[in-house]
Amino acid sequence: MRLRLGTRGSALAVAQSEQVAERLRALGHEVTLVRVKTRGDVTQGSLARTGSLGVFAAELRTALLDGACELAVHSLKDLPVEPVDGLAIAAIPVRVDPGDALCARDGLTFAALPPGARVGTGSPRRVAQLRGLRPDLSYVDVRGNVGTRLARVAEGDLDAVVLAAAGLARLGLSEAATDALDILPAPGQGALALECRADRADVAQALAALEDPETRLAVTAERDLLAALGGGCAAPIAAFGRSGQLEAGVFALDGSSAVRATVDLGAGAGRAAADLLLADGAAGVADLAANRESRLADLHDESSLWGGPEVLAGTRVLLPRPDGALADGIRAAGAEVVAVPLQRTVAIRPTDWPTDADWVALTSPATLDVLDGLGLTLPEGARIAVVGSGTARSAVAHGLTVDRMPAGGVGSARALLDAWPQGSDRILIPGSARASGELASGLLAKGHVVTPVDVYTVETLPTAPAAVKGDYQGAMFDVVVVTSGSVAEAVDALLGWPSGTSVVALGEPSAAALVALGVTPDAVAATQDADGVIAAIATTL
Repeated sequence: MRLRLGTRGSALAVAQSEQVAERLRALGHEVTLVRVKTRGDVTQGSLARTGSLGVFAAELRTALLDGACELAVHSLKDLPVEPVDGLAIAAIPVRVDPGDALCARDGLTFAALPPGARVGTGSPRRVAQLRGLRPDLSYVDVRGNVGTRLARVAEGDLDAVVLAAAGLARLGLSEAATDALDILPAPGQGALALECRADRADVAQALAALEDPETRLAVTAERDLLAALGGGCAAPIAAFGRSGQLEAGVFALDGSSAVRATVDLGAGAGRAAADLLLADGAAGVADLAANRESRLADLHDESSLWGGPEVLAGTRVLLPRPDGALADGIRAAGAEVVAVPLQRTVAIRPTDWPTDADWVALTSPATLDVLDGLGLTLPEGARIAVVGSGTARSAVAHGLTVDRMPAGGVGSARALLDAWPQGSDRILIPGSARASGELASGLLAKGHVVTPVDVYTVETLPTAPAAVKGDYQGAMFDVVVVTSGSVAEAVDALLGWPSGTSVVALGEPSAAALVALGVTPDAVAATQDADGVIAAIATTL
């Protein structure tokens, strides 16, 4: 049977959709992933047609009802408890780990975190329970996808983040977890729901092969409890059905109190547990109907729309270069960035390395690493100029003092040239053999003595990573960012230019290289830095 599986473009959504697709393919079905893009809140028209929907699932459910796909895969903890006319949950597969994981710096466990440590999570349920265990920690509301949150720990902004163990596993990131937390999960956490149109008995029959009755029994009770309590998406309610019992709890946000209940797992278990919780004063412990203000969450990882005109939440970006400052800057606007190099750097040992210069102009963060690898040192006493903030960070990391850079850290050879006065300085420019030469020729025109030296070049890799290539050619990325002419050539050779994916050029040289390949960029970053790229991406959405 041919099945179109609707999915959002986030890494987690694609990963879990592809895992379901593989199981269906193993049963003999032909499954194709279809990207359902999210652009702001669901329209009133869609809401009127599909009923009361949560922002997590509305677009996928609209696509099902419109016939754009035959099935959708939801994270059950994000799926509203209210049924939708015309749709049916045809299967709930075996649940994976429903727990919450701590991902902390230096491999720390929850108990070993020092007092005052900053722990990031966007879940009131998690905060309420963790505060009850460790009131001495600082809990920080965080947004963004899994990669963005883990990056905040790696960068030292946070000491730890709390994430769903199931999401980490589905992304192949379980090694990031440093501790399994002993708290109750959200209703349905770790389980998936396979949904189709109620009038497609053939599709429902195909999906039923993935059904796990034990998981359905447990999550049905958990979700019945949530419905009986009137739980909003921000209410600190937890539930877990296992070993024949349903455990549930409602927790005060400050960690000061909680009510818990345990009942036998079976028909009516959710309602029975809710009655016990309410009888014990659950309504006085927390606001059971609490909801977040207008938030559009990126599927399954609690990211959201942030204020401002250039918000990239829900946008998936391919950055064909190593992960680093540019990728992190784009992530800071809410985008999911997949940074993967399509080239390798090849060092070039110069035949004549200058030992004397007034200035060294650095045009790339890679240059200093290459020089270190070649065992070359900069001329003693030379002052350092850089094209932008990314290169400046690299220089500082190498123990150098930056003496000149464009105002505001704007990154481009043109901006550095504009900041350089006329004169007769001796200027060394080590860098790529494929550099445009704009900086060197401009400095020569200002009267300086310029010595460009090629210390590396870049070569296109033989192949692109299969997973990235599949996602890209399947239009699972909204945008590809081209940062240089050589990157444009690498994308052209290894990936191509699928329709439906916008092309953003990092400045005019990259744009010119794209045009030479017959590709017209959809937007050109006015500045060669994250701010410029974010603004350019925003114009394409």
